[in-house]
This record gives sequence, structure tokens and C-alpha cells, in this order.
Amino acid sequence: MHTADQILIRAAAESNVGNARGNNEDNVYFNGDYITPRNINRPFAIKTGEYAEVNVFAVLDGMGRNNTGSFASLVAATKLDSVADKIAFDTDVTPDEAVLAYMQETNQLILEQRRETGGVRTASTMALLIIEHGNVHVYNVGDSRVYLYRDKQLVKLTRDHVSVEGQRTVALSEEGIRHGRITKFLGMNSREGKMEPYRAKSFRVKKGDKFLVCSDGLSDRLDEDEIALCLAKRKDPFGHTNELMALAMSGDSDDNVSVIVAEAVEPGFHVTQNMIFVALGCLIMAVGVILGFVFGWVIGSTQSSYEGLDSYDEEYYTMNRTIVNGVSGSDVTSAATESTDVSSTIPTTVPVSSDVDSKNMQYTVYGMTLKQNNDITLKRGKTVTLSVEINPDNVPESYVEWTSDNEDVATVDKNGKVTAKKKGKATITASAGNVSVTCVIRVN
Repeated sequence: MHTADQILIRAAAESNVGNARGNNEDNVYFNGDYITPRNINRPFAIKTGEYAEVNVFAVLDGMGRNNTGSFASLVAATKLDSVADKIAFDTDVTPDEAVLAYMQETNQLILEQRRETGGVRTASTMALLIIEHGNVHVYNVGDSRVYLYRDKQLVKLTRDHVSVEGQRTVALSEEGIRHGRITKFLGMNSREGKMEPYRAKSFRVKKGDKFLVCSDGLSDRLDEDEIALCLAKRKDPFGHTNELMALAMSGDSDDNVSVIVAEAVEPGFHVTQNMIFVALGCLIMAVGVILGFVFGWVIGSTQSSYEGLDSYDEEYYTMNRTIVNGVSGSDVTSAATESTDVSSTIPTTVPVSSDVDSKNMQYTVYGMTLKQNNDITLKRGKTVTLSVEINPDNVPESYVEWTSDNEDVATVDKNGKVTAKKKGKATITASAGNVSVTCVIRVN
């Protein structure tokens, strides 16, 4: 029997600008990863399945005129590193204390951000899920939510901070009325109320628990019965986020959509949706090979029947032998080719050169996992070579694009080799198609 401390947390996250917006004002925090300004308008997808004593997941929904909400949600995401570090390394600090300190600091930073947004107010909601040593902690401000799916029941763990008669509200977004009902948010001043999150009662995680963290772009589109129906299916977290994202973005959805699904499982082998896709692909390839063999055998038999001809016109025999040899892959001499122009219609298979640049070829990437830890400390001048495991495994690693968001601190070459330059922090991103993973490099 596995204890809560031994349970593996598998998780996946996706965020998309949606069908009508020009900018993604949502952000997510996924165990140290978040959406950077460089990737803010690209579809974001990430997953993991590793042991971690502390797991921190959050969805931040930015609000502000002229698409300035992305400033607030980005600040809120980047500052969550402090929560994860305090819970993981400071035994004197409780999760409640770490979160409250984070919220006070982040709230003040967002209030001071007007100079970055040209004087425009900006704010962000927050839905935060922390799983540490088997204990589950949930916090929120605004209308981003956290759900628990356990024993075939869906339970909302957060409380929406929405206006009722007599309460002050914020009207920061271009929609005005829709987001104007929010009563608590990151970026509140003292006149608007006290910055204090809703805190759900902590509990112990159980095998089979599924958690959903989402922005209102999802919860406004899907009711709880639809969410429960999706989470009841036997899919891995990435399969759940794919389906929920597709449902939320169908029809006339006009909001940004962000969703995280985390599942508690026992260690061991687990059949996932991606594994099923790969298995089906292999089965189709195997059937193709068998059919090719049968077809080749039939063609070979046809060729044998031509060899039995002894009284037919020589030109007819030569022409048919040329065609049969061409289809079966046999070498045809130049003399035989010149004897008839029928051979010019024979399809030819052109071998693909091994020098073809894989980056110019298109692959469908279902997922990607960093083979190393996603947080590495290096001394100046030292190097480490990162590598990824790609699903499906026929995608070459040369298809992966490596980038550093702070090349003054750490650089990375096309093969994933990271070189530490000077003291600081840099995020190394590996991208393949619409899938990316990141690794934080700390240089001392």
C-alpha cells in the first residue's frame, strides 16, 4: 500500500488565446514553468509525471483595458517561485504563511505597475493548488477555480469572489460588466478591500484524485456535469486538457482559456492515451508492411507467368518485361528502356537523403518530457547538456528548438548544451511544434 508521500502526481497544462481575442491575458504556473512574454500568444502545453515533494500549480487570469491584464498575470506567475521555494526549503514557514506573504508582495507589485502599462490599471485573479508531502492546499481570489474529482463526484474547492448588493467591484476589462463583478483580485488598493484569499480546508491526497485548475474561460463555457463527464474518462491528464480545451473553445467562445489537470496515481506502469495512439500507429504500419509483402508476392507471380511465354512477338515480350521489372524494383538496362516509351509512366521511388534538415519537416508532437531535473544550479563556466523525450519517439531531437530567455546568464546551443555565464537565473525552453518544456538554470 502506497502512502500519500509515495503517490506520483501526473499533470498537464494548456493555455490558448481563444477564438476572438488578440492577446492571451491568462498565465499558468506549472512547477516552475509559466508563459513568458515571448510565447504569450502561442498555444501553451506542458506535462509532467515525476515525483516531487512539493507540487505547485496555478491559473492567473489577467484583467485590464487594452490587453494590459497580461502584465499582472505574468507578475503573479513569476512570483510563485517564492512560494514553492519556501514550502520546499523553509521548514519554519507553513503553506498559509508562504501564500499570504506572496499575495501581499504580488499585490503591491501589480499596483506599482502602472508605469509599465501607460498608467492603465491592471489586475489578475488567482487559483492556486499546492500538494506538499501528500497534503492538499487550495487558495483563490476572483473567479478562477480549483475542482476535485474523487469517487465519481466533482467538488468545487474554491469560492468565487463576485459582487453582491453593497459590495465594491472592479471594472478593469474591456468587457466591463463581465469582469466588473470581481470583488477580490491581485492588484487591489486599500479602498477596494482587504487582500485576503479564500482558503479551502486542507486534506490528504488519495490515489485516483483528479484536480482541475482553470480560468473562467473554461468554467463559463462548461457546466460541472460536462467537466465531471470528461474527468470520469480513463485518460491521462494531457488527454483531459485536450478535451476540455476543445470543448471550451468550440462555438462562439471569445475568452482566453487556461486549464491544468493533475492526477494522483501509484508508481508503476500506466497506460496513457498517448501510448494508445502510438500503439495504433505501430499497428497501422505493421498492416501496411504485410499488405506490401502480399502485393509484392502477387506482382512476383505475375512476372513468373511472363517468363513462360515462348511464341509471342518479341517486342510485346520485351515491353511487358520492362514494365514488370520496373514495378518490382528490378534494374532495367538503358537498351530495354529505349525499346519502348511505356516505361516513362512507371512510378519511381526517390530515396530521401539523410542530409535533409529535420527542422524543415513537419511532425505531430503529442508531448515532451525533460530527461533532467527542471531546476539546475551551475557554477559559472560550467556546462550541462539537456535532452528531452518526445512522444511519438520517431520525432528526431534535431527537430527541437532550444532557447534561453537570459543569454547573459546562460546560453544554449542547438543540441541543448547549456553554458553558465554569470550569476543569475535563466529559463531554457525546448520547443517542438506546439509543445514546449522548460528548465530553470541558476548560476552562482
